[in-house]
Amino acid sequence: MVVDRIEVYLDEAGEPLAVLKEPPYRLQLDTRKIPDGEHRLRVVTHFRGGGLEVREIPFTVNNYPDVLVLGVDEGGEVSGTVELRLSVGEPDLPVEPVRFNPLWYAVATVVVLGGIWSYFALSPAAERIVAEVAPPAKEATHEEGTAQPAAGVDPALMEKGKAIFEANCAACHQATGQGMPPAFPALAGNPNLKDAAMVLNVIKNGRGAMPAVGANFSDEELKAVATYIRNSWGNGFGPVE
Repeated sequence: MVVDRIEVYLDEAGEPLAVLKEPPYRLQLDTRKIPDGEHRLRVVTHFRGGGLEVREIPFTVNNYPDVLVLGVDEGGEVSGTVELRLSVGEPDLPVEPVRFNPLWYAVATVVVLGGIWSYFALSPAAERIVAEVAPPAKEATHEEGTAQPAAGVDPALMEKGKAIFEANCAACHQATGQGMPPAFPALAGNPNLKDAAMVLNVIKNGRGAMPAVGANFSDEELKAVATYIRNSWGNGFGPVE
């Protein structure tokens, strides 16, 4: 079937954001002009001779991350004069794009990476925070991207975990596990990965500025990617039970 035009709508708008008539069909979506929260793209493809196809793509806009308050811990005791430091992210900082062809992948990438990068780039305590959860990466002792698992680790599970990591995690933590501190912690030579329950929980539910990338992973996929992370780039913490 020959495409006549493609109309792109935002939420319940009656007028399209764009009408695309010639390939390549591309649209620049500026999320800074969209209120934070849940939204939906509706892509309507019209075919010559009649007929159409409608696809709806839900997504979330979050250009302004939460305010970071330093100087007092939740539930902690204080006395005397306390200096508080507050930081708020800015959405205008440049974001390294992650390239995927489908439109909803592009929208999700801009929203997630934009919030993470802005949060860390402007935080005066970013390096201290990262240091607490992930010490500086040690130089990998094996060839980049090559896993040297501990005894008892299933090689097939490692291969599956590597594929999941490269598709979902390498854009921020890099294929070498070195990360991009202070925004994205290093995984190579990270002793905190010894705690398998913590690793699984962070992948599935996120922590701080890290999104819940594994929220839709199956149990087997979670186990695979956690096993790969805990047994690559010089790490050797064994299988995940």
